[in-house]
Amino acid sequence: MVRQKGALSALLVTGSDKVENGFGNGDCLLLDFSRLLFAVSDGSERYTQASRILLERFAEVLSEQDIPPDISVLKKSIEAVYGGQKYTHKCTFSFVAFFKNRKEVIASISNGGDSMVIVADSSDGSIIFKTVPDMNFAGRSKNVPAISTLTLKDRKFRVIIATDGFAEVLNKIGKQEHGKLPEWLFNGSACDIAGKFRRRFKRKKIINYDDIGMIIVDPFAVYRDNKAIVVGGTLPEKEALFASSFSTLAGKWVEKERWPENTGLFNSAGIIMMNP
Repeated sequence: MVRQKGALSALLVTGSDKVENGFGNGDCLLLDFSRLLFAVSDGSERYTQASRILLERFAEVLSEQDIPPDISVLKKSIEAVYGGQKYTHKCTFSFVAFFKNRKEVIASISNGGDSMVIVADSSDGSIIFKTVPDMNFAGRSKNVPAISTLTLKDRKFRVIIATDGFAEVLNKIGKQEHGKLPEWLFNGSACDIAGKFRRRFKRKKIINYDDIGMIIVDPFAVYRDNKAIVVGGTLPEKEALFASSFSTLAGKWVEKERWPENTGLFNSAGIIMMNP
């Protein structure tokens, strides 16, 4: 898990059968706080690290650009990462970059494949924007995803960037009204939502689920920091190491809602990395 106090939380969960069957975690998250850019990618079981390769390349290309990157820079960056992705490294690609003004936030949104970006009203869960799944997977498609621009003027809006595993588990947790997300998903600060989501599906005792990758952001509260974090896109040996060495302790922290400062996983920006 990654958390920025008052503004953001992110969650990465390995699918229920992945470790037992010798697979890695194909979901990967990029959180670039210096550019207020957040992305997810979902790689196939054949090569789970494809998503990490894509997002690390994206982060590297952006690191050579000005802060914040404008639309033309973002377009060129997408072209670069898609052009460099091998055919065998098929994965999805969804991102949001925020540009903050005094009274509004401009969100630049792009999506390729069946991951998603959702903008919702936190007061009632109404979805005001959602990307449409397509076949523009990185590594396979020559059609580079376009960028949509959305101007957010109401502080009620929340943005979710997620893989299809998030949507599948959300449906298993409970029925949803058409055009809405459940209100419990937005109760409280955005920095607490990923933990709340995890506890919900644990209480439901859902036993069959895919990799889950999600980032939820309050676009008006998120703030710049010099951190850029990539989590996930792991090979089987990394998943086995985490399962054997860290999962029990990390699980205790999350269930007790403790964010201990003496663990070495907490920094001054309020970012907590629960998955080494």
